[in-house]
Amino acid sequence: MQEHPVEAILDAARDQFVAAGVRRSSADDIARRAGVNRATIYRRVGTKEEIVRATYVHEAQRVLAAIEQAIGPVPDPGPASADFDAAEYVAAFFTVTITALRENKLLRQLLDVDPDETLAGLTLRAGDVIALASTLAADRMRRLRAYVGNTHVDDIDDLAGTFARIAQSLLLTPDAPPRLTTEASMRDYARRVIAPMVLGR
Repeated sequence: MQEHPVEAILDAARDQFVAAGVRRSSADDIARRAGVNRATIYRRVGTKEEIVRATYVHEAQRVLAAIEQAIGPVPDPGPASADFDAAEYVAAFFTVTITALRENKLLRQLLDVDPDETLAGLTLRAGDVIALASTLAADRMRRLRAYVGNTHVDDIDDLAGTFARIAQSLLLTPDAPPRLTTEASMRDYARRVIAPMVLGR
């Protein structure tokens, strides 16, 4: 008998959490939605706490893949990429990221129906998600610095982690400064504040 893919179980967990919240969802609810029994859930993913953590990471991977696709790659320096605007790329990356987080169906629903558990997941238990986001940000920063001819990369991992935490803060407290409520305000902030740090100039 073929094992049920973990991805399908986590997709079912995501849908269950969107429908009922984390606290009101049991392993049996997730198993029914995934079309498996509870023993399979425990064998393939683990306890409910482990399912919740894995679901957040799985959703973060999905969101980051969508962000990566939306912003595209950083080109190699050369005549073929003469029109590439590194600061505008940073602004697009920042804007797409914040918008994707704020519009994420799972996060919006969970913040409405299960705010305490969701806030704990986005703060106290968010280390794995922040690490994932930092990895993508660090890769893009290295490529951007190479494009603009900046060979200093010793600070990139720290910067990437800082920017992941900035995104986390903007998601959780959107009404505090800087109040980035429109795409134009996000792009302006990114060009003025974020891009100089990313590009190192």
